[in-house]
Amino acid sequence: MPVVAIVNQKGGVGKTTLATNLAWTLAQTGSVLLLDADPQGSARDWGHFNTAGPEQLSVQGTGRDPLVEQVRRLSSRYDWVIVDGPPGISNVSADAVRVADAVLIPAKASAFDVWAATDIVEAIKARQKSSRGIPKAAFVITMAKPRTRLGRQIDAALAELGLPVLQSRTTDRVAYTQAGNDGTSVLAGPDRTARDEILAIRDELEQLIP
Repeated sequence: MPVVAIVNQKGGVGKTTLATNLAWTLAQTGSVLLLDADPQGSARDWGHFNTAGPEQLSVQGTGRDPLVEQVRRLSSRYDWVIVDGPPGISNVSADAVRVADAVLIPAKASAFDVWAATDIVEAIKARQKSSRGIPKAAFVITMAKPRTRLGRQIDAALAELGLPVLQSRTTDRVAYTQAGNDGTSVLAGPDRTARDEILAIRDELEQLIP
């Protein structure tokens, strides 16, 4: 039962959008717990609206229990656990990295996102050093504008931080916002490009899992 943490200390990078769509996608073939560790509770709210989603998808908040204890207690019941981490560097985000088998760091094609990722990258590397390379980790470019020089520049800048960047990414599409508003996923909508983006990220995530 792999545990995947989706974290970035900077808000507004599409973290919850990535978490909800990946959880929906993975629930097509196995049981998934989407654990909302973000105080804003956006994933949990999405789960309340998600009345037509996969039966094998469960969305919960973390409540008052420590995140590490909660994940360890619940993970054996599911094929996947996705943790939607909080923005910023906190004990909760550190615990999300600590308990994860893989970490995805969503980042927009912006220099601000690169600079903001430095601390979370260092936290991941420190954990990897003490845990034989676990968690595996990679950046995911979100809300990209295809075929722009800026996108290529950000790929190079992120690579300098020492973590891989997934080849797959999300682009700036209305379908993601609409799916979030409807409590669904782009997999349930008509935008095939958005659907293919999430499926490609899922495939790379599965390869990343140790």
